[in-house]
Amino acid sequence: MRSIGSRSVGPWLAVVTLTAAGAAAAVGYGLTAPKRYRATAQLLVAPVSVSDPTFIGLDVLRDTGGRRTAAATVAALLRSPQVADTVRAQLGLPRSRDSLLADLHPGVVDSSDIVAVTVEDTSANGAAQLANAFADALVKQRTAGFQSQLATTIRRDAQLLQAMTPQQRASGAGAALDVRLTALHGFEGQPDPTIRHAAEASAPAAASWPKLPRLAAAGAGAGLAAGALLALLLVLGRFGRRVAVPGAAPSERGVSDRLVERLEERVAVRIAALEAERERLSGREAGLAARERDVEQKLGEFRAAMEQAAVAPVAPVPPVAPVDAAADAGREAELDARVASLTQREVGLARRAAELAARGRQLEERAQELDRRSEELAREAADAEEAERSRLAELEPEPQPEPEPEPEPVRTEVAVAAPEPVETPGGGWNLLVLEKLVNDRGQDFPDRVDEWLSYLYFLREYAEPDGSVPTSFDWLIQDTFSELVA
Repeated sequence: MRSIGSRSVGPWLAVVTLTAAGAAAAVGYGLTAPKRYRATAQLLVAPVSVSDPTFIGLDVLRDTGGRRTAAATVAALLRSPQVADTVRAQLGLPRSRDSLLADLHPGVVDSSDIVAVTVEDTSANGAAQLANAFADALVKQRTAGFQSQLATTIRRDAQLLQAMTPQQRASGAGAALDVRLTALHGFEGQPDPTIRHAAEASAPAAASWPKLPRLAAAGAGAGLAAGALLALLLVLGRFGRRVAVPGAAPSERGVSDRLVERLEERVAVRIAALEAERERLSGREAGLAARERDVEQKLGEFRAAMEQAAVAPVAPVPPVAPVDAAADAGREAELDARVASLTQREVGLARRAAELAARGRQLEERAQELDRRSEELAREAADAEEAERSRLAELEPEPQPEPEPEPEPVRTEVAVAAPEPVETPGGGWNLLVLEKLVNDRGQDFPDRVDEWLSYLYFLREYAEPDGSVPTSFDWLIQDTFSELVA
């Protein structure tokens, strides 16, 4: 029979053993699991004020509703499929778009205008390279869109300014348009002024996962919980045993005593299995390390052989001894994988080139259409100016004989302000009037300013050189700008 001391030590021994086994298993898993690294690049967002008329009609970042929505917009744009495809094409990655986006974790830093671009990868340099590539791809994409819209806006405003009469140019609308053109010319060839790089990502010094202390603590906690449960069962089993009667046969022992013995045997077997698993994991770790060293050595030999073959002149190949079939198969598999990777990268580059060519053709067709529109506007302006000169020539009175000179009265020059643009006859509206109403009263309706600016940008396509809008848009203007034109 077991002594009372051994019985009291049994539950504690089970707790300690299971705790140590759980910690060891967790550490073994942490040593063999693949490592993950995190790198972070930063973007600085400089939103444009809603009341700034310089960038009306341009897709720049703005804070709306009194909140910092521009930084949140940048964080959302980083997860767009276009940015992920640009990163894949730039780095030549065989990974899918969804795999890249799953490792991307953008976010705004402490309610500021700085956006953190955090990326996870299996290597430290790869994580830093991906974070910088995502930040650079978004900046380039925003810059390309901004420059395209800027060129269109400058061309249209310049044509509108040229079509104005000298009186209209001297008025407030003409002067404001001239100042806006001067400011916009300063942004030609420049990146998007509302987003730029704040900090580049660098390779992290340590892996972000797995963390051996955390894994060891979690494993020890799980083992401690299992040990405590087992100890509780042992204690309850002892209290539930029936008291042995002197002279009774061994078969008359309580059922709970036999149950406790079976549990102890199972615990001992489980502990032995955990120890064997720990030894197996340690041996596997050593085998993986040795295999990794062998692979690196073979790769170094293969690269050296390839470099030597590329430099050395072609010479007759002497007969060689038969090589190991397994090593030859491994090298052939590595070459096949490399060829497949290069082929996939070339296919991606060809697809990207085709997309860029199609985009270039679309932009070229758009530019030709805008040039035709500009020529038509110029011809219409010239015809209108010629008709005005003809009308003035017809209305000019015949020359009368000059009267005798009289004393020249004192004249007082009175500056007459140029009339403000008003509604055109027939119920139409003037685009300059709508822009002035938005600039003067837009701050009273901050939730509608972006929508009004978008409609003004749309109406410019159909406005005449003097700003008049066809009457077919009256219902749209009455419905959209009801707060301003009511």
